[in-house]
Amino acid sequence: MSFEKTALKLSEKLTLLPDQPGIYRFISKVGKIIYIGKAKNLKLRVRSYFLESQQFDYRIVNLIPNITDVEWIVTHTEAEALILEDKLIKTHKPKFNIQLKDDKSYPYFKLSVAERYPRLSLVREIIKDGSIYFGPYVSVTQTRATWRVIRKYFPLRQSKMVLDGSKTYRPCLNHQLKRCFAPCAELISVEKYDHIVQSVMQLLKGNYEELIDRLKAEMEKQAQSLQFEEAATVRDQIKVIRHTLQKQRIVSKQKTDRDVLFLIRSGGFAGVQVLFIRNGILLSDDFFLYKKAERFADQEIIRSALSRLYLAEDRFVPREILLPFAYDDAAMFEEFCQLQKESRTKILIPLRGEKKALLDLALKNGEQNLTVKMNAIRADERILKDVQQTLKLKNLPQRVECFDISNISGTNNVASMVVWEGNKSSRKEYRKYRIKSVQGANDYAAMEEVLGRRYRKLKDQDQPEPDLILIDGGKGQLSSAIKILLEKGVDLEKIDLIGLAKGRSEKSAGVEKGQTDFEYVVKPSRKNIIPLRKNSSTLFFLQNIRDEAHRFAISYFRKVHGKTSLKSGLEEIPGIGGVKRKKLLQQFRNMTALRKAKMEDIEQVKGISKKDADMIYQFFHPPLSPEPTKSRDPD
Repeated sequence: MSFEKTALKLSEKLTLLPDQPGIYRFISKVGKIIYIGKAKNLKLRVRSYFLESQQFDYRIVNLIPNITDVEWIVTHTEAEALILEDKLIKTHKPKFNIQLKDDKSYPYFKLSVAERYPRLSLVREIIKDGSIYFGPYVSVTQTRATWRVIRKYFPLRQSKMVLDGSKTYRPCLNHQLKRCFAPCAELISVEKYDHIVQSVMQLLKGNYEELIDRLKAEMEKQAQSLQFEEAATVRDQIKVIRHTLQKQRIVSKQKTDRDVLFLIRSGGFAGVQVLFIRNGILLSDDFFLYKKAERFADQEIIRSALSRLYLAEDRFVPREILLPFAYDDAAMFEEFCQLQKESRTKILIPLRGEKKALLDLALKNGEQNLTVKMNAIRADERILKDVQQTLKLKNLPQRVECFDISNISGTNNVASMVVWEGNKSSRKEYRKYRIKSVQGANDYAAMEEVLGRRYRKLKDQDQPEPDLILIDGGKGQLSSAIKILLEKGVDLEKIDLIGLAKGRSEKSAGVEKGQTDFEYVVKPSRKNIIPLRKNSSTLFFLQNIRDEAHRFAISYFRKVHGKTSLKSGLEEIPGIGGVKRKKLLQQFRNMTALRKAKMEDIEQVKGISKKDADMIYQFFHPPLSPEPTKSRDPD
């Protein structure tokens, strides 16, 4: 029975909508979810889509003709509706929703003040364990550099062992390098260690002047007591604060944690500039780019940015969030922060004063970032058009899938597929294959298998089709690819297929004299090769993709080959069966690691007895046989 016959009419369903908070889903004629939204009043929100006043909204005008049914879920609170909407959009990826990416993860400094001797570490999750967190920091490189400076001049312990005063340990190498005061051996008192912790805390909060004044007083006191080495240490701390760490810009007299978001649009693109202000200091910033943004309202884009920044469980939410315009779901978001984050967060729209100046600063930075991103995208588009024109492709190669085979003398056959979208790699869509049907060195048959597995699955699972399939090889590999692709129903009239190979003939290549190696392309519909000129954008584009596929295949081959070598080597050890071999494979990556392992390390493997460990160790370290003694001839 068809979907249309079993469902109530859309107009009838609209009369059944409740006056309660929840989420709603618009369904297409084939039963697919095409839009998901939330509302504090489902009846008012959903019925508003079908009012005549909405006929000028570009997004709604295109959405309405595709709706044949509506479904809804009632929630207890508006905050629950906000969370449920976020999860459902990420799961179903409706056509008319702006796609919500995974929650943005930033590094934070974590100071474990709940411990007797606190540690400073770099983390990406905020856990309610009594620790103090500082951040977020966008640049990982800059953050790690700051961390190294702090560890050098404010040497808190780095070990993860529990130090509760009940046990002491031998100092490690960091103590000998004067990068730790060895609290594990109780070579520093809790009070003196806490003094360093307070310095680090002030440093990360940005209280530089207050910290420098305190360190100056401490340095003078130590100098008067003739403790010149300790005074020199404090002097170095003051120096590094002034010249290395004191770089953050103070943008607010109010020492408040607040984030500033500003939406900028230009030429079909949109961007959200984010400023992270902590304790009145501009700590870091980020920029979210949205392509084809003309299809989405400002409210949707801001909602997407808020989702990425704050909706995950381990995300910090500041006291204030500044926006350039009123956000329709501000009350819902504030309720979410109150209930889920236990944070009193306010969304503000400043019109004057210091906070308005922060919005202006975000606008200025956002315009520059959007210009840079747009120029980069347009440069990529020019490269794709150049590739299409040079190779005479039917499609603009927005999505390229490239395959490569890797083996040694036909053993451990593996293959890789890498995906290029635009002019960038899409690592989340990479795939690796263990060749099952081919024994020995037969790259043609191996390529047929991997293409068959890939494009059979592509057809069955309704995955996105590539614009271009790139094979590492010449006419032989291309012929094998054509054969299997046609068998799997791939329409080569719509999808481009090429092979990239190397040649060594100056005459056929038409290249400059003295150049012996060149790259060329072969196509199914073309008898002659297409030579690629040196330093051309088309050559670099194809080489980058092919080399990445080769790298990915090699890395997978090494992993498989290492495990195979270890497994085959273990089979020679008497008394070590399949279960024990599997345990050893999980612990040791290769034969070299197992050969270098001590007997105690082997004994620690679960399922390996002391007798087994001794047998394995003796297998790799056989006792030296004594030299035979020479018999003497009797006198």
